[in-house]
Amino acid sequence: MYNSLDWQEKTMSIKDKEKWDRRYHCKEYVYGKEPSDFLRQKINILAKGDALVLAMGEGRNAVYLAQFGYTTTGIDISEFAIRKCIKLAKEKDVYVNGMITDLDEDEMGKRKYDLITCFYFFDRSLLPKIISMLKPQGMFILEQFSIENPKQSTYGPRNPDYLIRPNELLETFKLLKILYYEDTIVELNEAWWQGTAAIVRLIAQNCLTENDMKKTELALKWQAKHGRP
Repeated sequence: MYNSLDWQEKTMSIKDKEKWDRRYHCKEYVYGKEPSDFLRQKINILAKGDALVLAMGEGRNAVYLAQFGYTTTGIDISEFAIRKCIKLAKEKDVYVNGMITDLDEDEMGKRKYDLITCFYFFDRSLLPKIISMLKPQGMFILEQFSIENPKQSTYGPRNPDYLIRPNELLETFKLLKILYYEDTIVELNEAWWQGTAAIVRLIAQNCLTENDMKKTELALKWQAKHGRP
């Protein structure tokens, strides 16, 4: 017996929605059905409980977390991605709460999640919101292309706004406990993404007091608006 995905549509950028609907409106799973290698390698050290998967796409990481017992919510802007995640969740006999939403427009709740994942999606303006959603001792895991990727690879974003600068995450999350950080060149083997890529990987834990959390959120909002301090 399996549970299907619950989903609800919220306000979103029509242009972005159309872009990602085109990407996911196909039978095959664009990024495959298997979870990210990084998530799979680190699953045993991550905080357990309620998980939020940002820009979950077709659900490979969301479904994997559900298989490990997480109460998993996955969000994406594309209805087609959500529907494919429904199918994958059924195949694996797990439940994921899926929401069609745009993080630019939505509030997902403060101090709500034990784990937040962000794989191959990056928006500096959302960092304060992401941090505020972590419970005490909650963890944030990220994997994204670095600013060096266009020199190394033919795939991934070219716009520097969506690429991570050297040491940027270490500075951004300096008040959190950095459990893992890597800025490296790897060989990716994830469906459409094949070959050399320059990526950044991070695991950070919220060990802040309530007062420190408020200060961190304000600092991150300033950074997102003005760039590096």
